[in-house]
Amino acid sequence: MEEQDNTVEELHEEPSHIEEKKAKKSNKGIIFLSILILLFGTFGWWTQSLPKTALWKTLPAGAGVIVGTSDVLHLWQELHASEWNNAIEGSLNSSRKRIWNNAVLNNSLLPYFLSDYPSVGAIYKTEKEGRAQLMAIDLGWQSKLTDHLRFVIGKKFTLEQKSLGENGEATVLKRGTSKLGIYFVYNNLLVFSTHETLAKRAYEALEHGGEMTEWEVGEFEEGKIAEVWMNPDAIYALSEPNFVEPQLSLKGIGRLLGDQHWMWTEDGLSLKAQIETKEKGFKLEPVWWMWSGTSSSKELLNVIPTHISVASHWGMSTKVKERREALMRANIAPWSAIENRLSISIEEDFDSWVGDEAAWVKLMASELKGRDGEVMLLKTNNPALASEKLRALNVKVEANTLERFSELKYRGFAIGYIGVEELLPRVYGDAFNRIRRPYYTVLGNAVAFSNHPKSLKRMIDAKLDQRTINLEETKIPKSAMYIWGNGGALYQDLPLWIDQDGLSKMKSYQPMFGSVQSFEMVFLPRAKYHGASYLNLNYGDAAQEKVALTKRLREFQAIDDKKYEAYLDGVKMEHQKAFKIASPQKSDEDNMIKFQLNTETEKN
Repeated sequence: MEEQDNTVEELHEEPSHIEEKKAKKSNKGIIFLSILILLFGTFGWWTQSLPKTALWKTLPAGAGVIVGTSDVLHLWQELHASEWNNAIEGSLNSSRKRIWNNAVLNNSLLPYFLSDYPSVGAIYKTEKEGRAQLMAIDLGWQSKLTDHLRFVIGKKFTLEQKSLGENGEATVLKRGTSKLGIYFVYNNLLVFSTHETLAKRAYEALEHGGEMTEWEVGEFEEGKIAEVWMNPDAIYALSEPNFVEPQLSLKGIGRLLGDQHWMWTEDGLSLKAQIETKEKGFKLEPVWWMWSGTSSSKELLNVIPTHISVASHWGMSTKVKERREALMRANIAPWSAIENRLSISIEEDFDSWVGDEAAWVKLMASELKGRDGEVMLLKTNNPALASEKLRALNVKVEANTLERFSELKYRGFAIGYIGVEELLPRVYGDAFNRIRRPYYTVLGNAVAFSNHPKSLKRMIDAKLDQRTINLEETKIPKSAMYIWGNGGALYQDLPLWIDQDGLSKMKSYQPMFGSVQSFEMVFLPRAKYHGASYLNLNYGDAAQEKVALTKRLREFQAIDDKKYEAYLDGVKMEHQKAFKIASPQKSDEDNMIKFQLNTETEKN
C-alpha cells in the first residue's frame, strides 16, 4: 500500500515540474520581448531626436519648374505596373533602363524600408551655365548611412571634396576633367545638383531657413503620384534657346494663366493632371486680348477634320470695341497701320462679321511643310457678310500689289488671297501670328485662313466628305481653351517649333510620344471653375499607333490625288494645276504690303 501511495504522490508531483519549466520559458519570452521593445523604442527616440529640415527649404528662388512626389517607390511601382511601362522604358538610355527594371525594386520587403521617401526636383536658368537642375530627397534617419554612398559611386566616378561654407562640405562627381554633378547631405536631406553654383545656393537657402517664395507649397496632395509647380514665363525662358523662332502665343498664354500646380494620377490607360492656376480672373494681355477667358460654345469644331496632329479652340470676346479702346488707351493699336494704309475700318471690315470662337489646327503631316500645314479659324454668324468684306479687301489690296491671281474656286468654295503681311495678328493679336500669307475661304459658319491654299483644300474636302468632328457624337468638355491631338503625329511636327539641338535631345522620347493615342487639355481659369482644368494622356500601343498613323497619311494622299475641276480667275482647269499656280512663291512675299513695327509693341 505504501508503494502504491508513493507512486500516486509521484504521479501528482510530475505536473508541478512541467509548470515550473513553462514558467521559465515564459519568463525568457517576456525578457526577450522587453529587450526588443526597448531597442525599438531607443531607436525610435534616436531617429526622432535627429535634426530635421523640411524638404521644400532646399529649393532656391527662381525655379522654372518643380517636380515632386510624396513617395518615390510608390511612383515607380504605379508606372512600372501600368501600360505606360514599355513607353517609359523605351525612352531611357541603357544605364537608366537598368535602374528602371532593377529586380531589387520589386522586393516585397523593400516598401518597409523605402516607402515614404518624398523628393523634389527643380530646373533653373542661370546666366553663365544655362539650365541647371537640383534634386533633393528626404531620407530621414537613413541620411546617416550616406557615407557608404561614396564607396559605391567611387567605383565609377572620381570624387572630390568641395567646401560650401563654414561647416558645409559637398562631394563633386568627376569623370576625367568633366564635372558631372555635386551632392551633399544636410540633416535628413540628400541634395544633388548638376552645377556647383546651384548647390551652393541650395546650401545657403537651407542655412537661412529657406528661400523659395514663388509657390505656396510645403506638403503633397494625398492620392497623387506626382506633382508639378511651374511658372509659365520661366518655362518659356528655359525652352526659348531651342525654339526655331519666338513663340509669342505660348508666352502670352503663360502670362494670362499665371503660376500653375499640376497634380498627376494614373488610371490604367490614362495619365491625368488636374491643373490649378493662380490667376482666377481675366487681365488684358496684348497677345491674347481677344480671348474671352470664359467657357465658350464649340460650334466651330464642326469644320475641323477628325484626324489632325494638334489643335486648339478658345472663346473670343464679344466686347471687341471695349477691348480695342482699352488697348488704345495703353497706346497699343497695331491695326491702325492697316486702316491708314488701305483706308478701311477694322470695326466695319472685320469686327462686323467675327463671332465668339477661334481655333488653330495643325493638319496631319504631308507635302505641306512648316507653317503651310496650319489653319486659323474664326467663327462668323454672318458668312455672307464675311465673304463680302474679305472679297472687297482682296480687291483693294490687289490694286496696290502685283498679285498673281484673284480667286480660286474649288468644289463650290472660293479661296482668296490678301497680300498684307501679318494681317491677322495686327487685327486680332499675336495669338494669330502663325498666319503670315493669308489665304482664306468661308466654310459655313467658319472663316479659315492659311499660309497655303492646299491646307484650305484639305479643310474643304473634310467638310464635304463628312470627315469633320461630329458634335452630336463627340463629348467636348466645357472649356475656355481646349487643346487636343495625337502624340505620334505631334512628334513628327516638332521641327515646326524645336531646333535641331532640341530635337536631338528629344529623340529618345519618341516611344513616349508614340504611345499617346490621344491627349486633351482643358483650361478654365476663372474662379468658379477652380480645379476644372486638366491634361489627360490616353495610352495606345506605339506599334499599332504607328501603323494607324501611316494608314491615315495614305488616305489623305489618296484624297489629294482625286480628280476635281477648279476655276482660277474664271479659267477652268484640273485642281492640281490650279493649286500649283496659286501656291505661294517668293515674289508674293516681296509684293506684300508690309509694316516695320512689331505687332506686340507697336504704338499709336
